[in-house]
Amino acid sequence: MIQTGDWIRIPSLWPGVWKVYRILSGFTEDRWSLDEELKRPGRCLLFCYRLVNDSWQRSFFHQCCDASLARALSSDYRKRVDDLLSSDMKVARAFEKYQAAAKPIDLVANLGFGELTDGELEVFPPTCGRLLADRISDGLTMDEVLGILRDSWLGAHRRKLPNQATLQLICAAHELRGDRFVYRRYRTLGF
Repeated sequence: MIQTGDWIRIPSLWPGVWKVYRILSGFTEDRWSLDEELKRPGRCLLFCYRLVNDSWQRSFFHQCCDASLARALSSDYRKRVDDLLSSDMKVARAFEKYQAAAKPIDLVANLGFGELTDGELEVFPPTCGRLLADRISDGLTMDEVLGILRDSWLGAHRRKLPNQATLQLICAAHELRGDRFVYRRYRTLGF
């Protein structure tokens, strides 16, 4: 079982050696329609900082992935990481500085809308503002957003193709209320 502070590899996604700094589990996946069943909590997300790439060159980055994609480092690789950080203080200090300055990883959800007339496209952004602006700063779950949209004229245009407009919801740092993600910001996109 991978723990916070462990060194891992994520070979199917990203090269290099990564350090786990946060583990998130026990959340319910967002659904994209209120008609869909809620999925039971079960996935686990790892938030990680990359130290080096596969060539063992400094390559700082941070990312989030499903825990099923991560592999714990072998003892040889862990020793190599320890040796690098103890022998190259410049890299060790730079990595510490990077970790302290890195911004949290937000969860972004896009809700598409289609079959809109030119007039509806024009009023899409202000309509989203009217529906969400006073509520979203307090935090809304995806189900709450979907209910608000369903009860407006926008509900008839959700998931229609071709996609003409998008409501993008932002959940800062994967914030949870209970087991649900909480969105506190939004923006509209013209595609």
